[in-house]
Amino acid sequence: MYLTRAFLDPKSRDVRADARNPESLHKTVMRVFPDDAGPSPRSAHAVLHRLDQDRGDRLVLLIQSRTKPMVERWPSGYVLDMGGDLDLAFSNVGENPAIRSIAAESAALVLGRRFAFRLRANTTKKIDTKTRADGIKRHGRRVPVRGDEERLQWLARRAEAAGFGFDDGQVRVTEIAASGGRGGKSVTVGGALFEGVLVVRDVERFVRALETGIGPAKAYGFGLLSIARIP
Repeated sequence: MYLTRAFLDPKSRDVRADARNPESLHKTVMRVFPDDAGPSPRSAHAVLHRLDQDRGDRLVLLIQSRTKPMVERWPSGYVLDMGGDLDLAFSNVGENPAIRSIAAESAALVLGRRFAFRLRANTTKKIDTKTRADGIKRHGRRVPVRGDEERLQWLARRAEAAGFGFDDGQVRVTEIAASGGRGGKSVTVGGALFEGVLVVRDVERFVRALETGIGPAKAYGFGLLSIARIP
């Protein structure tokens, strides 16, 4: 697995368009992967992504993937020129975009290890799901989970299935929404940004969750679980 971090140039028209429209951003993300991946290229390359803002209000695009991305496919001027940003130059950030393998990090995970985490999740649930008389299950509608308490409950259920928990309950939750166009129609996808500290409870399930993401709407920039080890 690879993790790509790219500081984007806010002066770029392509960047501004992608920041406004998650459908457009998804297309730009997938542009750096081979085109012969079949009908579900995002799944084939195990692509997850998230657009963040750092403390300097810079746009930071994170991409996790099974396939190493060909970032030279991005439009000219899409990523920030590091020489033109003195803060980044003095922070010794290094190359942009930066790509590194995270296979060794996943292999080193152990039971009980604590990590700071960030997760941008599409906190929704299905209602009106029914099983017909012939035994076939009919999926219902997907609706947003409302309120911080219910969102934290949503996270707790997903965390248990994904092999991690929260040893101190200190998790921050912020409501977010992503709007864009699809098929000539306006689409708004809601969710929450979760940040805090987690503890690994089941290594195998946790690694699988890191690779596959958490929750729906992954093409819209949801589901990528980012972790940083706590000393």
